[in-house]
Amino acid sequence: MIQSVKVKNLSLSKDNVRKSNRDAGIDTLAANIAAQGLLQNLIVTPLKKAGTFTVKAGGRRLRALQLLIEQGTLPADHTVPVLVLSDDDNAIEASLAENFQRVPMNPADECSAFNFLIQKGMTAEDVAKRQGVTTRFVEQRARLAELAPAVFEALAAGEITLGVAQAYAVTTDVDRQARVFAQMSTSYYGDNPDNIRRAILNGTVKANDAKARFVGREAYVAAGGRIEGDLFATQGDENWIDVDLIETLAASKLEAAAAELARDQGLAFVTPIAATHVPYDLERQLHEFHAPARALTEDETARVEVLSAENDTLIDQLEQELPDGSTEAEAANARIEAIERELETIEDARHEIDPALKAQIGTFVYIGGDGEPRVHTRLFSEKPVVDPNAPPKETGAANGDAGDGDGEQGPKLSATLIDELATQRRQILVAHIASDPAMALDLTIFLMAQNVVFEQAHIPNHSTLKSSAAAFPIFAFRDEGSMASQTIDDQRQKLDTSWAGLPTMTARFDAFRALDDEARGAWVAFSIARTLEPTLNVADGYRRNGFHDHLGRLLDIQAENWWRPTAENFFGRVKKTVMLDALEEIGGPILRGRYKDAKKGDLAGTCASLCNGQGIVEAEIREKATAWLPEAMRFDGIEKAARTALRSSFTDDETGIDPDEDEEGDLDGGDDAPIDHDDEEDFSQAA
Repeated sequence: MIQSVKVKNLSLSKDNVRKSNRDAGIDTLAANIAAQGLLQNLIVTPLKKAGTFTVKAGGRRLRALQLLIEQGTLPADHTVPVLVLSDDDNAIEASLAENFQRVPMNPADECSAFNFLIQKGMTAEDVAKRQGVTTRFVEQRARLAELAPAVFEALAAGEITLGVAQAYAVTTDVDRQARVFAQMSTSYYGDNPDNIRRAILNGTVKANDAKARFVGREAYVAAGGRIEGDLFATQGDENWIDVDLIETLAASKLEAAAAELARDQGLAFVTPIAATHVPYDLERQLHEFHAPARALTEDETARVEVLSAENDTLIDQLEQELPDGSTEAEAANARIEAIERELETIEDARHEIDPALKAQIGTFVYIGGDGEPRVHTRLFSEKPVVDPNAPPKETGAANGDAGDGDGEQGPKLSATLIDELATQRRQILVAHIASDPAMALDLTIFLMAQNVVFEQAHIPNHSTLKSSAAAFPIFAFRDEGSMASQTIDDQRQKLDTSWAGLPTMTARFDAFRALDDEARGAWVAFSIARTLEPTLNVADGYRRNGFHDHLGRLLDIQAENWWRPTAENFFGRVKKTVMLDALEEIGGPILRGRYKDAKKGDLAGTCASLCNGQGIVEAEIREKATAWLPEAMRFDGIEKAARTALRSSFTDDETGIDPDEDEEGDLDGGDDAPIDHDDEEDFSQAA
């Protein structure tokens, strides 16, 4: 029997079969009841007290009604229709039937219903309020309703899941959806959302891509560029689908910037590079130009001395006399800043390049990782630069070396006598340098710095000290686009080369010694760092070096912020078990089991997507995935004690270690053990 009963006279029965998740979605249900009314009556049985009932089926609706009364949306004496049963056993059966026999609404029908309301003139916000869901949820369902017919029919028929449908909906291009759907229908692992999303977005650019940021959204759209927002990813995430247009706009904008720079600076050329780095091979085709800094004039020297003395006085006053925050202290700080600016102006004036030289040199302009144009700080020329103001060269000497003949260099000596005298003078020079640590340190940094600057030229320096860059173990391997390589390039560009343009080592050395400690320190850091050879945290092999791992820990290197595994650089190069182990380390056995039957190629793409923050997973798993690294790339290795031997007792190619033994006397190979470079799944190749 149906009758109306006040909500305050209803209570939830302990016999209601729904025991779990009773409060899930109550807010949403309450909002829906407020907008639509109670569309389904409650099932109750009477209590002993007249007019009161216990709810056997419809407990969530009862709590939603109680919430609306508590919020003031419904009056305290609000009544609702109820079906009254007299038998408790029938009531429990009714509760079970209502919860167990309920069939969830097909997602396709749900999408069509939301889209129907919007087509009727309701806004997504209106629909969301009336249905008790978010606006974004409504927009997502409306997008799914406009899928390609073949995809939508598959969703309605239960042939694909809601997650798969969402992967197709990242683009509104129904033709592309249909083409990818046809391809994926015959693919063994074509029902994986990550694979589908990659196929759909192939040939698109993310809005945070360096070129996209350089072009700018407004200019891209004005030129007819199409943008699609991914409603099923992070809010605001966009895909720019006209890649050719992005390339054209970026090249055009960069060419204009290059022409303006060349005109303003009076340079012979400024080459635009529509990339985030200048290719090393392009630099090698040119001559690097180093503008020597001129000496300070007498007036400039006097002014620098006055400013430096005033600066030191102000600093002493701030440290000893002037209270922090006082008017006098603020005035002193302001004056110190003004002094620094004037000193910088004087220093910049020393590096001005003669217009006659500028007309022979140029540089590059490229796109920084932040989307801003960057000017290459180094200068280049197509031919050796000729200074029209330089005095004519004297014959008989070059780069400070002795010329031939008996002229000013004295009588010609025999080769043997020259070698003997040179040896004896060398000993005298060594004894004195060894007793002067400051001079020795300056010489060390200078020789390494000169080796960096003149790497492609032969400059005899008569020293065995070198800081040659360690060679990559794989021929023609390039890593120019990585974050680390771009940082190294930036560090190289910031080095002070004002001394390098001078004609002799004597002049270069004196100018180098005149640099401040910070500038010389940057040179020694860069020169030493580039000598480090490639090593890896592996169990054995000659790429193992626990000392490098120790350096990494001392520097607190967070390698996951610098390198991420992709299908190209790691996952596609290792065995399937390695990928599954990675998934288990990230998300446990459940995540491993989810992909255990995937093909190797599909699995590599899935792992790469997950580790780069693009997989659709729980927040906790996403956090672990974006920080995951293969063991080989972590700085976790511990150096083992090496067995040393006298160089005269070396047994194999001067390694100092018997070829049949490792450093600890084992037969399994150690740091010097050979490695198979042909193994595509070797860690050293993957990294």
